[in-house]
Amino acid sequence: MASRFWTQGGSDTEEESSDYGSDVEEMEAGESTAPNAGSRYLQGNASDSDDSDGQHRVVKSAKDKRFEEMSATVDQMKNAMKINDWVSLQESFDKVNKQLEKVMRVTESQKVPTPYIKALVMLEDFLSQALANKDAKKKMSSSNAKALNSMKQKLKKNNKQYEELINKYREHPESEEEVEADEESEEEESGDSEIEDPTKIDVSDEDDEDEDDVAADSLDDGWEKKMSRKDKLMDKQFKNPSEITWETVNKKFKEVVAARGRKGTGRFEQVEQLTFLTKVAKTPAQKLEILFSVVSAQFDVNPGLSGHMPINVWKKCVQNMLVVLDILVQYPNIVVSDSVEPDENESEKGPDYIGTIRIWGNLVAFLERIDSEFFKSLQCIDPHTREYVERLRDEPMFLVLAQNVQDYLERVRDFKAASKVALRRVELIYYKPQGVYDAMRKLAELTEDDGDETGEEPKVEESRGPPAFVVTPELVPRKPTFPENSRTLMDILVSLIYKYGDERTKARAMLCDIYHHALLDEFSTSRDLLLMSHLQDSIQHMDISTQILFNRAMAQLGLCAFRVGLIAEGHGCLSELYSGGRVKELLAQGVSQSRYHEKTPEQ
Repeated sequence: MASRFWTQGGSDTEEESSDYGSDVEEMEAGESTAPNAGSRYLQGNASDSDDSDGQHRVVKSAKDKRFEEMSATVDQMKNAMKINDWVSLQESFDKVNKQLEKVMRVTESQKVPTPYIKALVMLEDFLSQALANKDAKKKMSSSNAKALNSMKQKLKKNNKQYEELINKYREHPESEEEVEADEESEEEESGDSEIEDPTKIDVSDEDDEDEDDVAADSLDDGWEKKMSRKDKLMDKQFKNPSEITWETVNKKFKEVVAARGRKGTGRFEQVEQLTFLTKVAKTPAQKLEILFSVVSAQFDVNPGLSGHMPINVWKKCVQNMLVVLDILVQYPNIVVSDSVEPDENESEKGPDYIGTIRIWGNLVAFLERIDSEFFKSLQCIDPHTREYVERLRDEPMFLVLAQNVQDYLERVRDFKAASKVALRRVELIYYKPQGVYDAMRKLAELTEDDGDETGEEPKVEESRGPPAFVVTPELVPRKPTFPENSRTLMDILVSLIYKYGDERTKARAMLCDIYHHALLDEFSTSRDLLLMSHLQDSIQHMDISTQILFNRAMAQLGLCAFRVGLIAEGHGCLSELYSGGRVKELLAQGVSQSRYHEKTPEQ
């Protein structure tokens, strides 16, 4: 019965029984070998622990690693010479040349390492022997002969630049190696006593960001900020204030600026270095020149188009721009322009210089970038979070900067640039009802009374290094002034734009004006402005953002007509927007849900 059951059971039961049998066999075997296995594992563990106790892990520097790589490649070349393999020799030669660049970069030295010169001499000698032995050359394969000819040309071209070193090595091969060994030992002994160029120390951006976060946390707890290696070197170079001259600061400034954008240059680190240089600047013009570079470097902190500038960096950027305006107000003879290339030594002229000092810079471009970064941050932050509300509280900070820049440009009679700044201010106010405007005005007053948070950050910088040579008092106001009525402010700003602005600036100001009148339920005024401007005739030829602004103004005008009871007029304003069924796209408020067409947010 049992045998019939097992034979008729099918394939599954057979497999199960065989698996079960094998498991039992394995278990028995395991039990029999358990003592031996245990002792073997114990012996292995013991040997591992002995190894770990007896041996130490060797941490090699980047310099040693590069030299070892080069020596390994030279060994490969020697092996290829033994078997007369010119194809492998050619590959190794190309490889060792690439490794030479890495070695030179790591050692930060102009001197070519002796092992490389030794390898070139060895190759030269072997090549001359191979060319002299014509019988062996005839017996070579086609690929080997081709590699030999190629190697001949490459070596001849390469060795021209190292001709002196090769001749020197041929004359005294042993002495050259001894000199290099002595130099290496001296370098190791000297260590950090040598002053290095801070711009050549590689610091990754991720490390910078982590260090900034740690530093910010530690400062809140009352701990001192730990200086990085670059900061220590900067402090060492500018330790004695009596030795600091305009030339030394200018030289260091040019070095830091030249390192901008290079691989391995930390963006946060560069901002810190330039901020440090503003303190040791010898003239107001030099300080202004460095401050413009600080602001540019702060814009570089976020190189991507999708993200936005970190909020703390944005606040520092605004503070730096306010200091720029303080200098320009304090020294009226300093003129900022991006149209004329200034003289290289223009910033050497001190505060007693009577003539005009021209410094390169563009206040309007910097202000527009700061505004764009503020707008991008609002787009990226979730509007339902507290972070978004906190970010909105920074709006008065930008408005005070825009107000100060506009006042300065009007003072220097640059009304065209002032109209562009006025438009930026209009675009932050036109959509706010009177209640929201009043809340913003009160917020600006409260923020200044409680003390601005960003005011604490420059104090940390002041504690580092020598005291600032050029002391800049706060001359421009740090608090925005708002009229009680939003309409009053709008009238002041748009009248300046209508008088001095270009066509696009005027068109955008007009649309903002129409929108604001409609928001205040002044339908007749808003409609008359629209009809007099004739914008509806030419709007299709303007840029996309201006077309969106026109659509929004029309929507607000229709809502205004509805609120005041003019139903027919309201229908006339809104019918064109709703006729195509793409009202969300026209107002740039999202993507309409279609049953048959799927669109991405970008489309």
